[in-house]
Amino acid sequence: MLLGEPQSSQYDWRFQIFDFPVRVTWLFWAVSAALGYGSAMSVQRGYAVENIQVNLGVLLMIWVAVTFASILVHELGHALAFRYFGIRCEIVLYQMGGLAIPGAGLLWGRNGRRTQLSQRDQIIISTAGPAFQLILAALVGIAAVFCGIYVYEFKWVSDYFQLKVSSPRNPLLYASVHFMVRSSIWWALINLLPIYPLDGGQIAQHVIGMIRGTNGLMEAHTVSTVVGVVIAYWCITTPGMELNAIFVASMVMNNIQALQGSQGPRNW
Repeated sequence: MLLGEPQSSQYDWRFQIFDFPVRVTWLFWAVSAALGYGSAMSVQRGYAVENIQVNLGVLLMIWVAVTFASILVHELGHALAFRYFGIRCEIVLYQMGGLAIPGAGLLWGRNGRRTQLSQRDQIIISTAGPAFQLILAALVGIAAVFCGIYVYEFKWVSDYFQLKVSSPRNPLLYASVHFMVRSSIWWALINLLPIYPLDGGQIAQHVIGMIRGTNGLMEAHTVSTVVGVVIAYWCITTPGMELNAIFVASMVMNNIQALQGSQGPRNW
């Protein structure tokens, strides 16, 4: 769940899944293709070494389709958690990822009264998205391994069961599995970073809130700023991670602005 809801457009794709309204902005497809260009090129070059030609455009289409499915599953995790607590939700996929937008922050209790979500409830909701995405990666990766396809992230499975695996001769099959597993794992792990408004930042907010008896928001902004600066520096000094540094730096600035704009006594 990132930042604010993007403005609606006539070019958005709208549909429903499990009774959740879903909106996909046109920029989602463009940015996904741009982010997947390097991965698609890597697969194309790898198979070119074995004299197997594959169209780069087709690989990009696979990347975009896989990204769409993976992020949709992530947001479905949040949406289903909201539904569990009696809150309606809609999903938006856009250039920054995805959003699960609740209809209201209240739920019906067994006594018939409306109550606010607790800190524990919020932690469950924030954790559900990355958890669903990691489960998706595990299901695809382990299934591929048992079908004889080499998957780097699940090499331990093939080693444990002594399975004979190899990279498939079909580059499109390899790309589908490789893109799904890797993008799902990385997207989930990135979202678990304790940087607000990522899922990890929201989890940190509510954990701190439970410990300190506050809403934990200002403390979460402070933690997010410190962690974000460290990660942004690491990205800058790591070849190929420069774009990630810009993304993290933007969130750091948002957290700094939130701290500067807060009123009243600070807890930290």
